[in-house]
Amino acid sequence: MIKIDFSETTNPEWEDWRNRCTEATADLMATVAGGGEPAFSQALYKEQKAVYMDFDGPFHGKCAYCESSIAADQPGDVEHYRPKARVTVNNSSSTSVTFVDAGVVKPHPGYYWLAYDWENLLPSCIDCNRPNENKIPGVHMGKRNYFPVKAFRAVSPGDENKEEPLLINPVLQDPSVHLKMDDTGLFESLTVEGQECIDVFCLNLREALVDGRKTAYDGVRDKILSLAAHLIARSPQAKSLLDQLEAIKAGAKPYSAAGRAAITNERHTLEPLVNLFS
Repeated sequence: MIKIDFSETTNPEWEDWRNRCTEATADLMATVAGGGEPAFSQALYKEQKAVYMDFDGPFHGKCAYCESSIAADQPGDVEHYRPKARVTVNNSSSTSVTFVDAGVVKPHPGYYWLAYDWENLLPSCIDCNRPNENKIPGVHMGKRNYFPVKAFRAVSPGDENKEEPLLINPVLQDPSVHLKMDDTGLFESLTVEGQECIDVFCLNLREALVDGRKTAYDGVRDKILSLAAHLIARSPQAKSLLDQLEAIKAGAKPYSAAGRAAITNERHTLEPLVNLFS
């Protein structure tokens, strides 16, 4: 998981979509205020799927949570960070979180007012989004309608700003504050938020993820060693290696968190050369 630099575009298609989302949100809020049940247009919030899924987009075709590549033929979801229709007590239960309204206990309605909010939408692989208890025996994997918070829970529009979520939104937060990667491909939690993400998305239990991150780490370390040799030889291939490392640093490759960790941890290999040629 890495920080995603995602800001709104100014192209007409995006602006038209945002205007329609604003209108749809106003309709949802009016429906709920009138005592009705919100009805969501999946087509509307998925309309900009290309922005969230494309390899050339801000997420580089990767899951926002685990950084796995979401290929064109691999299922992936435009996922709601804050669930739009309901909130469950954990990721292994269908029981809803409740709140008290005028002395009456009610199920949480979900963050319906954020159903079309572009900052509440994230690309997710199905392992991170959809509950699954079969891939890892005895472990419930996947977020779905689970959204843990430290204390206060919003039930009305605007109150979400008072929440302290325990899951990281990499568009709004820097995951490196909460998670640290080592050379084995495992994440270490630095905060309770980091640990919650490790647990919910099974970041350290999915063997393919850990192997992929270790491969990414080792690959960057090898590139740095190769770069050192090419710099000493003043080889033109050094430029290609530098470009590859820059792409990893920029987050354009799967498991860039591991690649960035390798760049940080292995840069001592290049420091003598930097001093030599400076």
